[in-house]
Amino acid sequence: MLRVMLEDSDYCDVPADLMSFEDGVVVFWREGEEVGRHRQARIRALEVLAGRSMGRRIEEARKTYPNAYRGWTQEQEDQLRELFTNQAGKDELVAALGRQPGGITRRLRSLGLLGEDEQLR
Repeated sequence: MLRVMLEDSDYCDVPADLMSFEDGVVVFWREGEEVGRHRQARIRALEVLAGRSMGRRIEEARKTYPNAYRGWTQEQEDQLRELFTNQAGKDELVAALGRQPGGITRRLRSLGLLGEDEQLR
């Protein structure tokens, strides 16, 4: 089962065990049959539900980082930009956003605020 996080904080759960990509569309499959499809540009994140190892990993991470593995909302991205621009350090960003340092680093890089060779301090 996959939770597909969509734009506008919308989501849907898809009973899929495989994904494929076709011309900007993600196609979801279960046991060889198509069970759903969404435009790739509309998908913000994917979350594995009830997965054995990943499910436990997510649960454990969320004990310390409540937003770990969740899709970023526009408000969270705006908050990240503001904190980072105001020289917030790694510990302050983690506390304010409830996310793992690696997730924050990746988001900063995808927003063009942190270079590939730079580290979050």
